[in-house]
Amino acid sequence: MMKKWIIIATCICIFLTVTLGIIYIQLIPLLKDYGKMEIERFNQLIISHCYMTDQKQYDDLVIIERNENNEIELIDFDMIKVNQLASQIVLDIEKTYAQIEDGSYQAKDESAYQKRVEEVSQTGIIASISLNTLFHLPSFFLLPSIPVNYKHLSSVGSSIVKNIENYGVNHVMIELSIEIRMNIAMVYPFFEQYHTQVISIPILLEIFQGQVPLVYSS
Repeated sequence: MMKKWIIIATCICIFLTVTLGIIYIQLIPLLKDYGKMEIERFNQLIISHCYMTDQKQYDDLVIIERNENNEIELIDFDMIKVNQLASQIVLDIEKTYAQIEDGSYQAKDESAYQKRVEEVSQTGIIASISLNTLFHLPSFFLLPSIPVNYKHLSSVGSSIVKNIENYGVNHVMIELSIEIRMNIAMVYPFFEQYHTQVISIPILLEIFQGQVPLVYSS
């Protein structure tokens, strides 16, 4: 009799394991979508708070040369200042992420942002995806949540993006931004998802009187 119950219990366990495994596999695409959304939102939050540098670094980034008729002959950027600014931004971001990943980040004030980053640093969990959400069930079904962790796969990269174009009547619009690129792995139970995220940080948007020189229009 005991042997019979052991066989029945074993069969039930195998059945439940296989069933749950099939359900989990079917949930993977939804998990990836939610995980990607959460990690991108978290990264955007971090970067939006990391590039607050000295305002003087933003001054005089554009070089404009005019002729005797006050027409624009040359539009250029002070690339030494631009590269220094980009380097400082990347260093600020990498420092913050390093503190988060080794669990040493401490909130500097009582703001929601600081508390959120400190929590992630302590737990390593970016988000907990509720099965209620995945199955579109009411909250009173007390189903568990699936944690999403993350890890960086390489250092933060950056590139300078410049745009010069005519704006309105006899004006030039000059844009300068820094694109931050991160290679990330989202870690779920039993599998990982690799993702590259590019976030653009606007650095400069200025409008000058004049027309874009033909050399920039060709």
